[in-house]
Amino acid sequence: MRRAAVPILIFLVAITFAVFRREVLGDIWLRLNEVPRVALLPLALAGMGMVFARGMFLAACSPGVSVRQAMMADQSALAAGYGIIIGGGVVGTGMRIHMFNSWGIGHPTIASSIIATAVMPSFTTWGLPSALLIGPVVRGTATFEEQLAVVVGVPLIIVSLVFWWLALRTPYVFTAVARVTAQCRVFLLGKDSLRFKRLRRIVERAEPVSFSIEMRKNLVQLLRDRWKVIFAASFGTLAAGFLCLWTSSVVFQVEGLTISEALVVFSLVRVVIALSPIPGGVGLAEVGLIVLLEGAGVSAVDAAGTTLLYRFLTWFAPTIVGSMTWWRYNHTYLRAPDN
Repeated sequence: MRRAAVPILIFLVAITFAVFRREVLGDIWLRLNEVPRVALLPLALAGMGMVFARGMFLAACSPGVSVRQAMMADQSALAAGYGIIIGGGVVGTGMRIHMFNSWGIGHPTIASSIIATAVMPSFTTWGLPSALLIGPVVRGTATFEEQLAVVVGVPLIIVSLVFWWLALRTPYVFTAVARVTAQCRVFLLGKDSLRFKRLRRIVERAEPVSFSIEMRKNLVQLLRDRWKVIFAASFGTLAAGFLCLWTSSVVFQVEGLTISEALVVFSLVRVVIALSPIPGGVGLAEVGLIVLLEGAGVSAVDAAGTTLLYRFLTWFAPTIVGSMTWWRYNHTYLRAPDN
């Protein structure tokens, strides 16, 4: 969390250079000052809706975890992923595992939760632009970027669906992965560089084959019992994210942007964020969103202002909220008598 200042600086620099002219920032500031304070309420509600929707999705994928706990774990992990430049995603996942362990959730359940919460968003990330743009691509009216999203997205979705269908229908995929993991375990235990006692104990206790069998069983059971809730919560998260973008454009009083155009922009910027090597897509997301909005006919000031508000809701605010939830977890759950 202490490294969060670095992405903040990157974010501010990206916004400054993405709009190319310094005077545009002045125009944005003037426009923001003209926004009625009551109009900030929809922004706050959209941000809160995003937090709740993400918590609902994580809770749906994590049997035994309440929505309140899921929101706390999700926001804490999100803050680490956004706030730490190198290895933020790994740290965030480790934080979620730690929190789930403290709440009595078993390792196979945690593993199946991590898989479910990683796979479902990847399907929506590539599936949404593919579904929205397949028509324009067939008709020959799509731009190069839109064609690229469909050309890459459709095969990726098909391959992923086939892979997970085989993995869940038969034990061979998980068993093969477990055998490779077992070989890595043997290799790691034989290395002199593995001196950290805690890490060695974890590797020594690991039983990849039996664990993978149990994890697959939990994952199959999870989908059988909760697939409707998981799909609904996944699309709820998608809708909440789009609501953040649309609310940002409405509050900034953007003209000439339709809901359908905003939905296409939203779907494409999620692909940009997914492909970015930087946590949270900082820099690329801002530039990409501004370019996409301008491509939809929005002025440079409106595009940059909408981007500023949207990224405040979906990047900056989660970093702050997640830092607070992690602090609260450390000062309540970990210090409680039962823990």
